[in-house]
Amino acid sequence: MADDGAVLVVGGDSALGGRVAARLSAVGVMVISTSRRGTPEAWPLNLAAETSSWKLPSGVATAVFAAAVTSTETCRRQPTDARRVNVEAPVAIAKGLVSRGTRVVFLSTNLVFDGSIPHTPASAPPCPRTAYGKMKAEAEEALLNLGELVTVIRLTKVFDAAAPLVAGWRSSLRRGEPVRPLTDMLLAPVSPEFAAEAIAAVILTPVPGILQVSAAADISYAAVATRLAEAWGFSSDLVRPVTVAGSGLDFEHVPLHTTLDAMRMESLFGIASPDPFEAVGGG
Repeated sequence: MADDGAVLVVGGDSALGGRVAARLSAVGVMVISTSRRGTPEAWPLNLAAETSSWKLPSGVATAVFAAAVTSTETCRRQPTDARRVNVEAPVAIAKGLVSRGTRVVFLSTNLVFDGSIPHTPASAPPCPRTAYGKMKAEAEEALLNLGELVTVIRLTKVFDAAAPLVAGWRSSLRRGEPVRPLTDMLLAPVSPEFAAEAIAAVILTPVPGILQVSAAADISYAAVATRLAEAWGFSSDLVRPVTVAGSGLDFEHVPLHTTLDAMRMESLFGIASPDPFEAVGGG
């Protein structure tokens, strides 16, 4: 890193935050992980709590914000509480950190865009269509205004094979019950390991501004379910895709594309956008 000192991983007990912390620790970086759950050996920090409860450790060179309310539905249904965690807390904490020379890395999302074009460049004006995307866009703007010590990393869907949706598919298929994934809901999935590799690279060799991490192409949830069913040894006949309109589900927004232009990530760090099915694997 450019500066000596520890890396503070806010949300270090999350799936992605934990992988970032482990990757940094493996190369000898001192890591302090925070937790709102009282995780043993973690630094207590609850972004939803009162400001007076926020006590940060000293000797931190870089702080990465991996904690967020990422559910688009929760952000839509509980905007006040979600905004507290996604905007107010990270911005307030980052201001204090930057004022004492600490670098800040903020994890954001492709949902700061409306998905009207593929491979959206980082320079495109944000145009979110979901409450979650609007919160992240607001936080991005406030943080980037703090100057050269801030880096925003936008990520497409971090696909976790242990996610409830995937677990639900597998349970249904085991019982011989069909699953009905969406044909017109798209994602550009990257694995948690790939995302952690990219985030750790930015922490170890800091650059200011915006970086984007994305799979090379979009795929549908129906394609993901079909690939997994085959990998698990279940009949693809049990995968019965439906459209968003025919699903009966209420989505805030259905983007036409979710990919981001990640050429800056490749040119600076040699980390190229992977094939989307690499993240899906065999579950």
